[in-house]
Amino acid sequence: TQGFKVGDLKLQLQAEERGVVSIKGVCANRYLAMKEDGRLLASKYVTEECFFFERLESNNYNTYRSRKYSSWYVALKRTGQYKLGSKTGPGQKAILFLPMSAKS
Repeated sequence: TQGFKVGDLKLQLQAEERGVVSIKGVCANRYLAMKEDGRLLASKYVTEECFFFERLESNNYNTYRSRKYSSWYVALKRTGQYKLGSKTGPGQKAILFLPMSAKS
């Protein structure tokens, strides 16, 4: 389990199996989920839509690809809004996340 805090948002990455994580908002006690239309939502329970392949890319950024919708990635636009999974793909800057150390 690895955690990091961004402003008032504290996220916890939980290893579910080798290379697969779930992402939990600690304060909200909800899990990040990717729905069938590519939207990112907060889920009260861990479902198949909450599992993501975590990969350290050659440029030292992490990517999180949906296990259920395997060609879609978690992505954030420059505005901070999420990008629909169906509009993501390898090579896009929006899918790249800097790895951070766990802090309490």
